[in-house]
Amino acid sequence: MRILLAEDERLTRRSLQRQLESWGHDVAAAEDGARAWDLYTQEPFDVVISDWEMPNVDGLELMRRVRDHDRPGYVYLIMLTARADKDDLVKGMDTGADDFVTKPFEKNELRVRLRAGERVIQLERALAEQNRSLESANKRMKSDLDAAARVQQSILPDQMADLPFVTSAWRYQPCDELAGDALNVLALDERLLCAYVLDVSGHGVPAALLSVAIARGLQLTDDPSSLINSSRGDCGFGRFGTPADVAMRLNERFPFEANGNRFFTMIYSLLDLETGRLTFCCAGHPGPIRVTRNGETEAMESPALMIGVEPDPHYENTSVELCPGDRVYFYSDGIIEQGAADAGLFGKDRLCRTLAAARGRTLQESIDSVVADLSKWADRNSFDDDLSLVGIEWRGPDDRAAHG
Repeated sequence: MRILLAEDERLTRRSLQRQLESWGHDVAAAEDGARAWDLYTQEPFDVVISDWEMPNVDGLELMRRVRDHDRPGYVYLIMLTARADKDDLVKGMDTGADDFVTKPFEKNELRVRLRAGERVIQLERALAEQNRSLESANKRMKSDLDAAARVQQSILPDQMADLPFVTSAWRYQPCDELAGDALNVLALDERLLCAYVLDVSGHGVPAALLSVAIARGLQLTDDPSSLINSSRGDCGFGRFGTPADVAMRLNERFPFEANGNRFFTMIYSLLDLETGRLTFCCAGHPGPIRVTRNGETEAMESPALMIGVEPDPHYENTSVELCPGDRVYFYSDGIIEQGAADAGLFGKDRLCRTLAAARGRTLQESIDSVVADLSKWADRNSFDDDLSLVGIEWRGPDDRAAHG
């Protein structure tokens, strides 16, 4: 070990230095605390052995400076003293000493004390190395999580084009770095708008990976095997499958056992932009909320089994004719199941009231008002579960003139 020895008595200093070096240690000797401090600030040391009584800077002050010095790694401090009073020992320990050797001392006693110090230093170094490894692993994990979060963000809806007949808006707020929710709003063709929200069971990386895989499968492509394309020929939506058909294909693609015993809920919808006919399928997911032009609300339910649990579930399509100015909201249960201290859950009724109260505001503002009310309800800005909310407003056929 690298040892700093501070001892003002010359013969004792030389004798100690020779003894320490005979044990294989590298020793720097100083005649008082001031010189020892100069050496300490210039070179690294594992152990400091210091006499208590010294001119200029005594042993207590030297050890206080060593403990206050900003240097990585632990330095083991041994005080040499003729004092044996308990109060003096307490004072020395409070200053930062790890051990005491009382003068006059046997060399074997000092050697045992040094071995104890060496074990402490080795343990500290092993712990520091482990901490460095953990810090490096945490940095890599944080980098991976950030990259995964960027992937999730990349599959969120693009800025929607100014389509005739319809306005859309959305809000997506994970409760952690990664979310088990996914959502999208996309124009399948000039007449058909698709909107969905899905919620994978659980949290963390496994749920996020599954949600990304599902969202990838729901992208608009020309591949006939795409999950959103029809597998049964023309079904009223051109080449696109009905919401129930899409739910069934998802159930086949993502079985429970093959996905780490995870299932997911989803609401998937298709809106005919010209007629205002909305067709949707709920698979274990809350139904949509309809808000009319005059602020009346309707929670539409169509219960069915969540996706991935059984090999052959039954899914049905539900259709509703929208009136010009109607808004429809799709959401994850992280909104209605958010709790507040001594106040229960936010609940669907409160969500309906919030959306009705925001009917005179823009669609995006109405969605933002839900998050604001939820934050006020929970008395915090972060929530217990992922938050997903999609809104569409059908403006009706009279809107065609506004688009040329």
